[in-house]
Amino acid sequence: MELKKIHPMQVLCFETKTKLSEIGEYVRVVAHKMYQAAVQNDLEITGPVYWIYEGMDGNPETVFSLTIALPITFKEKELSNSDFRLKSLRPFHCATTQHSGDWDKLGESYGTLIPQILSSGLTMSGENREIYLNMDFQNRDANTTEIQIGITEP
Repeated sequence: MELKKIHPMQVLCFETKTKLSEIGEYVRVVAHKMYQAAVQNDLEITGPVYWIYEGMDGNPETVFSLTIALPITFKEKELSNSDFRLKSLRPFHCATTQHSGDWDKLGESYGTLIPQILSSGLTMSGENREIYLNMDFQNRDANTTEIQIGITEP
C-alpha cells in the first residue's frame, strides 16, 4: 500500500448512475467515443482513462455514481457535438496498489488493500478510482491498473 495525494486535473468526462451488474455496457464504448471527442475538439490528451466510483460497495445491485474521465488540457470553451463535458477533478488523497492482470480479479486487489487501510487507522472516503495504465483486450493478463481508494485527509 502506498499513500498518495493526487493533484487536481482537468478531464473530459462521462457521468452516470449505474450498478456493478450493468457496468459492462460502458467498457470499451465510452472511452472510445471520448478519445474521438477529444480529437474532434482539439483537446490535448494528457493521461490514461480513469474510472471513478462514488458510493460503490461491491454489491452488484447497489446504484452508485460512475465517472469515466480522460485527462486533458482544455481551453475555456464549449464542446461541439459531444455527449461529454469538461470538468476539473479536485485533489484526491488515496491509498493505492497496482493490479496486474485480468479485471475479473480486481476484487482480489481491493480485498488486499482495504484491510491494510483499515488496520492503518485510515478512513475511506467512499470514492475509488481505477487508472487503466495498460488495456490489453487480447491478453487480459497484460492489463495494468492502478487502484486508488480515497481516504479522508489526516
